[in-house]
Amino acid sequence: MTQQPYPRHHEISILPGRGDLMAELASRLEALDALLNRLEDAERQAADAGEHILRTRQWQEDTVRTLQEERARMRQRQQALDDLAEHARAAVEALHGSHRTLLPEVRQLEVELQVLDNSGFLSRRQSRPH
Repeated sequence: MTQQPYPRHHEISILPGRGDLMAELASRLEALDALLNRLEDAERQAADAGEHILRTRQWQEDTVRTLQEERARMRQRQQALDDLAEHARAAVEALHGSHRTLLPEVRQLEVELQVLDNSGFLSRRQSRPH
């Protein structure tokens, strides 16, 4: 019979001086179990963080899309305002050319167009010089 380098399980409790080894092994198993639990917790946290990153990325994409849509609507509104101002300006200029005096409403429109122009609400600066 050859001698085995490690005693069999039932011999460990029987052999003298092996109690310390058993306590050390039990302690190491507890430490490994705690480490495994920490790794599992870290894995769950990483998965949660990954989901959070995906939700954040989706929110960013939705926000960019919303901003682009709003920018397009603002350009349309600006275009409509510019077109309206251009037509009103042309009408006021036509009235200036054909009438010696202008109605108060036409003068008010001329002032309002100038205010819009001076305030930067109109992107086209085509005011006629006075």
